[in-house]
Amino acid sequence: MRVLILGGLGFIGGRLSEFLSNFNYEVKIATRQENIIKSGKKKIEVISIDWNKIESLEKACNNIDIIIHAAGANAQNSVNFFEDVKFFSRVGTSNLIKAARKKAVKKIIYLSTAHVYSSPLLGKINEKKKPENNHPYAISHLMVENQILSPEVKKDIDTVVLRLANSFGAPSRIDADCWYIFINDICKQAIINKKINIKSNINTVRNFISLTTVLNCIKFIIEVDKDFKNLPDIINIGERFSLSIKEVMSIVKSRIEKILKFTPQFLLQSFNEKSTTKEFLDFQTNVLKSIKFNNYYPIETEIDKLIIYCNENFKK
Repeated sequence: MRVLILGGLGFIGGRLSEFLSNFNYEVKIATRQENIIKSGKKKIEVISIDWNKIESLEKACNNIDIIIHAAGANAQNSVNFFEDVKFFSRVGTSNLIKAARKKAVKKIIYLSTAHVYSSPLLGKINEKKKPENNHPYAISHLMVENQILSPEVKKDIDTVVLRLANSFGAPSRIDADCWYIFINDICKQAIINKKINIKSNINTVRNFISLTTVLNCIKFIIEVDKDFKNLPDIINIGERFSLSIKEVMSIVKSRIEKILKFTPQFLLQSFNEKSTTKEFLDFQTNVLKSIKFNNYYPIETEIDKLIIYCNENFKK
């Protein structure tokens, strides 16, 4: 199968391209970066695209069976450059759809975010919940979702949106935009300083999912239903349980002690001393259950690999 990954040099896209290539997919990575780093793998092609030029996207779509759209700004850049991000979400997506139609691409998967539902993400969340988050990051993702899932598009292209929880793990490239991610950040801090500064409320609860589980999900969804005909438009991708920041701190501490034989010091913000009530989050993955996905990768194992990666790349 021939796959085009947009944003294929990013955190998720980078790991995904290598993952699918290992399963004999023919992978093409499309990036806006001017200085392209060529892949050393024969089955991965890296090309430069211009989202403002349909002919550039048409070239990327040549002989492609499925597009996986993983391109987009992170939360902070969505705030700082909101107008640019909105323009990209609106015009770039429109151009992509036109190019995909022209080249008869039959399937598109869009990697969105669970944070479209609400801010903060709390309570019982399933695929039927109406998105209510007005943060620029959520708005930009919903703009793409609405185009990808429009009836006009679905007449010609089978499309599905995956709303991802908080994925974490070692990147394929050290310069990937992933070190703001909570678990990635604290593992890196531990290696550099042997201290971890916790700015979040330790009783905040999030749904953390290992990046390997996300990759397993994407491959499963590609293969479980050839034409996406029996899949809902929206699928939540998350772990079967949620964890508080305090619980994650404990896991990271124990894994560092086991692997690197030292105990990191946690530096808590003053408000944490008064925080006693654990939040409630039930991020439900009803569709994954209904299609029999069960290939979950252990969070502890993903953290172990992340710690080793950080130790190899950031140790002074």
